[in-house]
Amino acid sequence: MKNLKIVFCTDGIFPHSIGGMQRHSNLLIEYLAKNNKVDLIVIHPHEEKVFAASSNIHEFFVKPINPKKNYLLECYRYSKRVYKIISEQGNCIIYSQGLSVWYNIKRVSDRLIINPHGLEAYQVISLKEKMVAIPFKIIFNYLFNNAAYVISLGGKLTGILNNTITNHITKVIELPNGVNFGTSFSNKHFNTDKINFLFVARFAHNKGIHILLEAIKELNSEGWENKLNFNLGGRGPLFEHFRSNFNYKNIIYLGFISDEQLTELYKKADAFVFPTLFEGMPTVVLEAMSFGLPIIVSDVGATAELVDSTNGYLINKNSVFELKKAIIDFYNSEKSYKEKLSKSSLNKIKNKYEWSIVAKKHIELFKKVADEMLKLKNID
Repeated sequence: MKNLKIVFCTDGIFPHSIGGMQRHSNLLIEYLAKNNKVDLIVIHPHEEKVFAASSNIHEFFVKPINPKKNYLLECYRYSKRVYKIISEQGNCIIYSQGLSVWYNIKRVSDRLIINPHGLEAYQVISLKEKMVAIPFKIIFNYLFNNAAYVISLGGKLTGILNNTITNHITKVIELPNGVNFGTSFSNKHFNTDKINFLFVARFAHNKGIHILLEAIKELNSEGWENKLNFNLGGRGPLFEHFRSNFNYKNIIYLGFISDEQLTELYKKADAFVFPTLFEGMPTVVLEAMSFGLPIIVSDVGATAELVDSTNGYLINKNSVFELKKAIIDFYNSEKSYKEKLSKSSLNKIKNKYEWSIVAKKHIELFKKVADEMLKLKNID
């Protein structure tokens, strides 16, 4: 049997580009390349090679998006440059991250897999955000209805896609994000007198940092200040505002943190808290789980796929009350219960979300598309 030939299209790969989708591209490609039955054509905007020399990864550079120009127009122009390379690769399977494949999409519909990740345009809250999202939704609707498969990360995202896609030929398939198993120890030791919570995200409204800080403010006024400690990692447009207006002795504003620092923070934390307003399948939650952390997270996007009562607390978004209740409940719970939550987080990663498992599921999808292409060819 011939090798599966996959054209992997993305507008950035970590560490040359920063973001969840860019990390996903890097790790998925690395794990796919470990399978010697897969040949990868990787199209990206980085002039230097991203991956170590490999017999089955072939990198193609395309001129990147100009951030100073209209973003959507630049995405279209980028997709035009991507298509030129695609058209030179023969009848192979195409995997597109985000808006990378757009130009001439109907010519590759039968072999195109799109991974839109978080579907942020479909989850925005304010009227202003909804107005900005309209052109993105129109374009994504068009792309989704002209693909063979669209990947959902699961949870609420599957419902969004099923309601969006009207072309019965397009199929929605659930494939989660992945994470490298982050810890070599199996038992986490919890503090009994003071609990350390960790939050890591961009300091922006959609990450729910204001919900967390309001909860801390109320908890402190109710006498919890000496029992709860909060390490807040990340920067963003609201960083200075919140650091000035919520200046409490049990909050440490860490600012930007490196991957090495983040690893240590995961190891030292007792729980991870993330009251985000909309998400796909957040990498930080996966990472925290891989270090055995119990999770408190909003029920948005695909977070319900990751967190339930066995490994944490799934709360309604925008609810300071529910966040406070979860924090207090976790503090008051027995050490054995905390350990049970911790082990459940680890087991979820080991059994479903470790990258080798996720990559294998992608390969199964690629084989499915290849079989369908062969059937169409035989019919013709």
